[in-house]
Amino acid sequence: MKRHLPLVLAGAALLAACRDPAPASAPVPTVAAPAPAVPAAVASTPLPVEASDAHGSTPPIGPPLAVAGEVHDGTPRGDSARCLAGTGAKVARQERAIHRWVDAAGIVHYADRAPSGVARDHRLIATAGGPPVSVEANGYDVNLPADLHARAVADALAIDRILRTLFAADGDDRLALRIVFVQSPEAYARFIGEPDLARSAGAYSARERTVYVRAQASEAIGFAVLRHEIVHALVHERIGNLPTPLNEGLAGYFERLEVAGQGGRVDIGPLRARLAAAVPADPAADLADLLAVEGPAFYREHSEQRYARAFALVALLMQDVQGRALLGKVLAQQRESPCEPVAAEHILDAGYPGGLQGLAAALARWMAAPDAAVHAW
Repeated sequence: MKRHLPLVLAGAALLAACRDPAPASAPVPTVAAPAPAVPAAVASTPLPVEASDAHGSTPPIGPPLAVAGEVHDGTPRGDSARCLAGTGAKVARQERAIHRWVDAAGIVHYADRAPSGVARDHRLIATAGGPPVSVEANGYDVNLPADLHARAVADALAIDRILRTLFAADGDDRLALRIVFVQSPEAYARFIGEPDLARSAGAYSARERTVYVRAQASEAIGFAVLRHEIVHALVHERIGNLPTPLNEGLAGYFERLEVAGQGGRVDIGPLRARLAAAVPADPAADLADLLAVEGPAFYREHSEQRYARAFALVALLMQDVQGRALLGKVLAQQRESPCEPVAAEHILDAGYPGGLQGLAAALARWMAAPDAAVHAW
């Protein structure tokens, strides 16, 4: 579904715009559950092509982009409070002891667990009401990955810190994550309840405030899918119903985050071949089409190209101060009115040098040869 809005791209009107707590040291339970109820709406991560390719094509070079979309959950558009997840209200504030140390590579770490291995300058820091992340994780019909709790907390804290630092995505500093791993395709399809997304690798249910992850061929892919869905949870918690292409682009970008210390790095290098293969023949028209797609339509025909281009759009904006400031304007306007997706195309057209046509040309050039292989945060 699309709603049409006028835009000028090189004189042509082309665009239509869119769309409980477990302590850190506690083991993560694996449970059997009854047949799942069908959530009303989800943000989804279609299967990486290495795991399943609906068209039988050769998997592209490089690791998968776990990609996702978001379907609104029927929340009344005027009820702004209900358009944000609000899970942090369930997390009690408490005194916390944070371990601070420096590893052998000179990286400073902050964590709620003592260091293992080589560490120096180790000390405890008492904090009152720091940004706690509560994780409830269950396995529906499969064992959970090792260290799931610690890795989910570390990823959520790192991504949340970057969103807050770069985009002032504030609000309640707490977050409750509910995660369910599922192996059976039939059970997963019942959880998701959306035929277009039944073969996805992961999903975030906006109504259930729950992340669903299908068991993957490797833990690395599984955790990439989980990071992707954590981004959707954070967007729902802090920002609102962000337009589908930017929601997908942010999730695709941060799923590649490798956490180190208080920050991390996003390595784009391994995706060069896939990005080059997705360079559009008509950049301006393609950007117009990308920004116009709303909800389920994003996941249908030509979806892999859309995922790659949405990722590239966010990565391009994230690589310099001006681009981040422009992306921050989109997020800030969305936070002011979280229920209805903002007209991101107008903000990008007004703020990018040369407007949307300039952005489309820059995006095509960047996809053909990314300026920076690694983004450090």
